[in-house]
Amino acid sequence: MTETKAIPWQRLAVEAAAIVVSILLAFGIDAWWDARNDVVEEREILIGLEIEFVDLRARLDQWARFNRNGALVLEKYLSDSVAEMDSESIEWVFIYAFFTNILDQGGALDALLASGRLEMISDRDLRGMLVKWPDWLEDIHTNDLSFRGYAMHEIMPVLTRNGIPLAICPEGQLVCSESGPVPPLYLKLAKDPEFRAILTVRRIMMWNSAQDLENARAEADKILALIRSQIDVTD
Repeated sequence: MTETKAIPWQRLAVEAAAIVVSILLAFGIDAWWDARNDVVEEREILIGLEIEFVDLRARLDQWARFNRNGALVLEKYLSDSVAEMDSESIEWVFIYAFFTNILDQGGALDALLASGRLEMISDRDLRGMLVKWPDWLEDIHTNDLSFRGYAMHEIMPVLTRNGIPLAICPEGQLVCSESGPVPPLYLKLAKDPEFRAILTVRRIMMWNSAQDLENARAEADKILALIRSQIDVTD
């Protein structure tokens, strides 16, 4: 009679458990490694965004101040206080009147949105603010183009007809008035109804632009604070 060999169930159970544990461990290591790589990648993205928003925030602040200062200078030129202005300050009136900055677009955020990797950022609030940010820049960019068009088509022709500025400044120098009395033409233009109307509109544009830039700067500050808080989390 053939003897039936007993099946070593206990040993098989141990071996099966060891196999399962090794598989789970391998999956766990893979998951840990993927999670680690995700954290590293998110940190790199956040650092790139921090650099971009620090620079962008500074430019928003710079051009907000430029527009506010310009609006104040135009206001003085259009008031009775024009009699107190010297040649240099009046030449600044003409600079502010026609010079319009066009805020640059593009950068790390645009590349991130185009790549579809925005989901690498774990903070939902930050993702939402980043998605909306290009709309802020687009509004400013569109207005800048409109303001530049107004300056080129309305203000520059008046200045050109009157030969203003009266002097050509060296490269890199916007104003180069010599000391002495204010040219009569500068004061005459301040009383010209057409030019006053044109500058009044330009002044309103500068106030509006300054407000838009300041609002965008405040939003950039919020985004920057969130970016930095997330960088601290990923440290």
